[in-house]
Amino acid sequence: MKTLLTLFRKNAYFFLPFLLWLIVGGVMLATYSQRELFLGINGEHSAFGDVLVTGITYLGDGIMFGFILLLMLLMQKFRVFFIGLAVFLLAAMVVQVAKHYFNAPRPISYFGDEAASLVHTVKWVTVHSSCSFPSGHSAVAFAMFSFLSVWLRNKKLGLLFIVLALTAGYSRIYLAQHFFADVYVGSIVGTLSTIVVCGFFRFRDSATSPEVCPEAVMNANAA
Repeated sequence: MKTLLTLFRKNAYFFLPFLLWLIVGGVMLATYSQRELFLGINGEHSAFGDVLVTGITYLGDGIMFGFILLLMLLMQKFRVFFIGLAVFLLAAMVVQVAKHYFNAPRPISYFGDEAASLVHTVKWVTVHSSCSFPSGHSAVAFAMFSFLSVWLRNKKLGLLFIVLALTAGYSRIYLAQHFFADVYVGSIVGTLSTIVVCGFFRFRDSATSPEVCPEAVMNANAA
């Protein structure tokens, strides 16, 4: 528990806004229906937004996380690489198991005959129809950005990272790929993956070498 409290305290710029998101998002889910939340967000669009959001959604693509992991290898930060890889694999595994277990319809299938008139889609983006819950892009985005918040020395970047993660989640609704609940749960899966993996490594290091400062774990290869 002390290890997790240290993790939260040292990375408050990311985790405090994330907690606020959990509260606000939870209230929205309890107040509005799935249909209302989706149409309220997806219904606000523009030609410029279509282009911008199409690019933004790649923030949650596994390729982006893979690129960051490759950079860590090139920088010879092998310990951080393996921690980041574990975060990614855990988030991806949980998402894939949940997706195929629930096999929830995506918006384009959920609205059926109404989709053509109610759902905004971007013509150059392939819209999927099944395995909606939870959002994989949202999980990867939150896993990646929470991991970067923990790893990087400049903790104030956590504010930027939480905004980028939320923006990636928003893009999934804008592009008619997911519902609000999919994004909400995906954000929890991704962030918890970082907490579990980083918490484990911090606990293991402090248990085997009590004299080592826990904060040094993620920055072990920074020198």
